[in-house]
Amino acid sequence: MTTPTHTSPVDWADGLGLARVLHGGGPVVVLRRDGAVEARLALVDGHTFDDLPALLEAAEGDPAAIEAGTVIEAPDDHLLSPVGRPGKVICIGQNYLTHVHEGGREAGPAHPDLFAKWHTSLTAPFADVALPPESDQVDYESELAVVIGIRGRRIAVEGAAGIVFGYTAANDVSVRDFQFHTGQRTAGKAWDGLTPVGPVVVPAAQLGGVRPDLTITGTRDGEVLQDDHTSSLLFGIPELLAYITTVMTLEPGDLILTGTPAGVGFAREPKVLLRHGSEFEVCIEGIGALRNRFVDEKTE
Repeated sequence: MTTPTHTSPVDWADGLGLARVLHGGGPVVVLRRDGAVEARLALVDGHTFDDLPALLEAAEGDPAAIEAGTVIEAPDDHLLSPVGRPGKVICIGQNYLTHVHEGGREAGPAHPDLFAKWHTSLTAPFADVALPPESDQVDYESELAVVIGIRGRRIAVEGAAGIVFGYTAANDVSVRDFQFHTGQRTAGKAWDGLTPVGPVVVPAAQLGGVRPDLTITGTRDGEVLQDDHTSSLLFGIPELLAYITTVMTLEPGDLILTGTPAGVGFAREPKVLLRHGSEFEVCIEGIGALRNRFVDEKTE
């Protein structure tokens, strides 16, 4: 950590979010606008951080505790996943009714449908993503991701706002044949480097609180394939957090991927899957877009 001498308050209403960027040989958390080529170091008590969990812990989940420091370069190709090593990555299946229907089911689940990833599955918002050679059934899923700000266990629905820091975008890339090898999803969902996240984390208060109504789109090679609003979630963010924290403690920097709307490639006829050279963009209103090119993995 460094200790810059000049800081200023953060105007979150000015379109800023938290990102991670390679700088000076390693990652650092910065304040950045989507698409900007410069950013300012994100500080708490004059200190910089190399990952979001530690910064959120120091800030006690409060955006007002974060200050802006020195300006540095932060072009898209320097960005990393805004959270590098979350303690948990919890994902929600079947959480838009339109997606439930396209999967051949009439009704959604009675309780949130949870599955997990690990930090090794995360990758940068503008990185080239390697397609696994073991499968030709790699699919996209555009999702809103919740970033937890403070620890919480057994949080009531009405208390959910107290543990949420903000939101980012994610692509829950899915290896469909492996996903359906058994009745659980882990083998198809937790592949190394197949979950782009970013580009920035925006405080929840800037995006409508814990019940945001944001446009979410997924676009493959210029064609919009997913188009919905986050207000269409079957289980809203407060209900998800109440259920999850009944089971486990959520901690600063944990990620909750809230589910994908209709339009996934595997449910289409003919199927629309990710191939070498495919470019997929997830765009969420108020957060921005992550955009990844998918390429054949080099195995030599």
